[in-house]
Amino acid sequence: MMYGRYSKAKGTERSRLLDEFCVTAGYNRKYAIRLLNGVPADEQRVKRVRGRKPRYGKQVISILMTVGEAAGYPWSVRLKALLPSWMPWIRQRYRPSAEVEKQLLAISAGQMDRRLQAGKRAQKRKTYGRTTPVIRPTGSLRTAST
Repeated sequence: MMYGRYSKAKGTERSRLLDEFCVTAGYNRKYAIRLLNGVPADEQRVKRVRGRKPRYGKQVISILMTVGEAAGYPWSVRLKALLPSWMPWIRQRYRPSAEVEKQLLAISAGQMDRRLQAGKRAQKRKTYGRTTPVIRPTGSLRTAST
């Protein structure tokens, strides 16, 4: 309601409306100007989802993660080269469709790195651990004095 009146008003009328809005809402004058010149709250734009849609389905990523784990998390270029030799194992275990097989063989090494990053990080924590506690001796150390 105030937005419409403020946008249509000119000069001193606009200043009077601004004073009224500041007193009523308790806002600083400059902030009130920004609010009233902006988009009304009921007409704010809805944010649309940006970016590309995922190219590879959940089944493809799941199979890739299992193969990566079974192979010991090799370097992605090596994993890409290993995938054709792992296909009989994948077919026996997962029975993927032709489309899923095609996607598995087409996925790039960089995409594999991005998709397997979380699993590799978790594996590294298991293997090498995190911070280790300090072990302090419980008894006092005495030196022999002569």
